[in-house]
Amino acid sequence: MPDNDGSGPRRGGARRPARRRANTRDSSWWQGISTDPLFAQCPFGLGILTPTAQVLAVNTPLAELHGEPAEALADRPIAALDGPLAHPEVRDAVLRLVETGEPDVHQVIRGSLRGTAQPYLCTLGVWPIRSDDGLRGVGVTLNSISGDENVLSRLEHVRARLALVNEVELRMGFSQDVVGCAEQLPLVTVPSFADVAAIALFDAPVPMGALPENGFDPPPGAMLRTVAAVLHPDIAELKSVTPKDYARPFAVPAEVRAALRRQRAESSSAFPERRVGEPGPVLTNGARLGPDAPPLRGYLVEAGLHSQIVAPLISRGRALGAAMFARVGDSPAFDADDVQTAEELGLRAAASIDNAQAHVKQRQAVRTLQRHLLPRNLPSIDGLAFSYAYQPARTDRLAGGDWYDVIPLPEGRVALVVGDVTGHGLQAAALMGQLRVAVRAVARLGLPPAALLSHVDSLMDDFAVDGELASCVYAVYDTRAGVLTWARAGHPPPLLHVPGSPTRMLDGPPNALLGIGGIGFDETSCEVPPGSCVVLYSDGLVERRGCDIDTGIKDLRAVLDAAAADSPATPDRLRDAALRVLPAGPEDDVALLITALTEKS
Repeated sequence: MPDNDGSGPRRGGARRPARRRANTRDSSWWQGISTDPLFAQCPFGLGILTPTAQVLAVNTPLAELHGEPAEALADRPIAALDGPLAHPEVRDAVLRLVETGEPDVHQVIRGSLRGTAQPYLCTLGVWPIRSDDGLRGVGVTLNSISGDENVLSRLEHVRARLALVNEVELRMGFSQDVVGCAEQLPLVTVPSFADVAAIALFDAPVPMGALPENGFDPPPGAMLRTVAAVLHPDIAELKSVTPKDYARPFAVPAEVRAALRRQRAESSSAFPERRVGEPGPVLTNGARLGPDAPPLRGYLVEAGLHSQIVAPLISRGRALGAAMFARVGDSPAFDADDVQTAEELGLRAAASIDNAQAHVKQRQAVRTLQRHLLPRNLPSIDGLAFSYAYQPARTDRLAGGDWYDVIPLPEGRVALVVGDVTGHGLQAAALMGQLRVAVRAVARLGLPPAALLSHVDSLMDDFAVDGELASCVYAVYDTRAGVLTWARAGHPPPLLHVPGSPTRMLDGPPNALLGIGGIGFDETSCEVPPGSCVVLYSDGLVERRGCDIDTGIKDLRAVLDAAAADSPATPDRLRDAALRVLPAGPEDDVALLITALTEKS
């Protein structure tokens, strides 16, 4: 059996070194401290706790913070008290100290006594009290600052600024559109921090190597453009200012050069002033605002601009632009704390805007690749007419791996294909291209739909990098026999519209997704009369958040029926009707292929 301290031999293992434990055998060591005049007469709260957070002694100021005599607090765990010692931060600080042995003297705690509205605000410090054989106890200081208005004001100011910075970072982080991301900073900071806030960006990020020590020399043609601005709604001179007034490009002003060169926020208070009888604002030395001045500057001067901060937007060694904060009229001037806050806001904004710009570039690259991988023109086949569409997701989403295809086959047959690779981005688009080529190659073998999907499924191990999957519907129409045969790999079912009848779903086994492996596929056939239309689509057309896919398919069928109610159901008419079921900002890509089975010429 192990010894009482847990350091004895363990069954089946070597002897474990004994852990040094707190010395709790001597319960009188603290009495000498508690009677010392330095402890008793200290003007702020002092206490001695056991390592398990039980009170050994407190002085009078600390007892008064709890509304009880010092003797009444002794021998009680701090969690059972009513007052600052019972605050969770005190318990957590003691636990950290026992674990790490490191003091903690920089905390502020806030609360109120139970059952009363009497608040307390204290600075907190904890430190270890050691002896030769380990930790004896924990010293605690609690100094009430509830009556110090300067301290309270300072704490509230700091708290408000931290909340402001955190809200800006949170809101900007949710947007992957550059302008939408940039708009969040002025929306949050006006009017709580500034009367006017704006973000101006370069058309392309400028490497910091272009920022020499003695000045900022932007590349030829580099200009700034205000992409987002919010103006205080109660300032009359600014009420009619619109983005058309300030969104034109402008040369890099001196204050932006200085902020970028020094890589820190810069404040300024020397601005143009309006002179009676003159048509526009002029500088204090008599020079007029030049044509290269920021477009917003003149409007701010008219409103009484007197204090401004420019924060550089720098990320990953590149200058993205600058954030500007201004106060006008009777608003107080910015102080040093405001400059520090603006600099922190600039750091957070730069990181978010940089991420948004990177996302935009990746989205453009993916969509360019997707566009080049999809068929540019569908073949012309006697007796068939086609209409197709590829609709990307909303602008803040990366393109996915949706595709469509028409493949002529021997003996009057034609293959109709729509597929969808899971995921989004370059990897999904690249896998889509590989699958489309694979389906076209295997289709030339003349395999029936189920066999073709099995063959393509076996190739997925060679294509998929991180275990991606794909759905697909592969249908073969025999123009001589008028028979359609199809198989699905986890894909929504085809639809068939026959003139004079409601659009119906061509059901059949859904089978597994491509990439699962080791699973067989089943196929289904039916006769299709001339004049009918076969509709293949990816799930982005019928899936909606909060609704099951069956509801989306039902809605699609109803839209197709309505489009064919008064006029012949041409492929283009059905395509336009089908795309109208999409919301304004679809969350997923859509591939759509509609085939009309006409009479042969």
